[in-house]
Amino acid sequence: MIRGLILTLVLVLLVLQFLASLFETALYAGEKIYFDHNDLLYTRGWLYYFKWVVKPLSAALALGLVLPTLCSCCCGGPDRRFGTGGKAFPSMLAFFSVVLTALWAVIVGFQLRNDEHTTVSTLFNNTVSSGVFVYPLGDGFSLKNNCDAPPFPQIDHGKTACRLLKAESGMAIACLGLWALTFLMSVFLFCTVRRGNKIKPVVV
Repeated sequence: MIRGLILTLVLVLLVLQFLASLFETALYAGEKIYFDHNDLLYTRGWLYYFKWVVKPLSAALALGLVLPTLCSCCCGGPDRRFGTGGKAFPSMLAFFSVVLTALWAVIVGFQLRNDEHTTVSTLFNNTVSSGVFVYPLGDGFSLKNNCDAPPFPQIDHGKTACRLLKAESGMAIACLGLWALTFLMSVFLFCTVRRGNKIKPVVV
């Protein structure tokens, strides 16, 4: 019963993760299209390309883990003949979830640092001399930035671009939290399976 509840929670988390990662990937692509269409400059460091790898990978892995989890819920537990009825399935789930948690933590970490790469006031001061504002698409965007404060109202498409960046940052935090919860559930599932294996049925 406990294992069934955990598997149900895992399934819900994976479905939410797939939808969130898919939306985050589409949002990231939409930002690039919007910036390019309106001739808005943005940074393209290693983190810019790192995001292009992590976001779709997160959606693909979440979707790939939905099927075995769904089979587990419907069949009362994974089939032991394939090694998923014991510790293999929760171990695989834990491995992928901890890897994705670490990858998303890198992205979120650059957003939360709120230094000269993500603080709008500093970025604006550094670029005001050239008269061009460079959006930190490839460096991360802090949620502390205010889209109604200068320089965004004075820049063409500034408010919209700011809101898109903040939405992307918010969804990245959500994806990190979902993978972290999935990892936690996989640990609970592993402990439940291990405890169940120690209880041997009495044959009369």
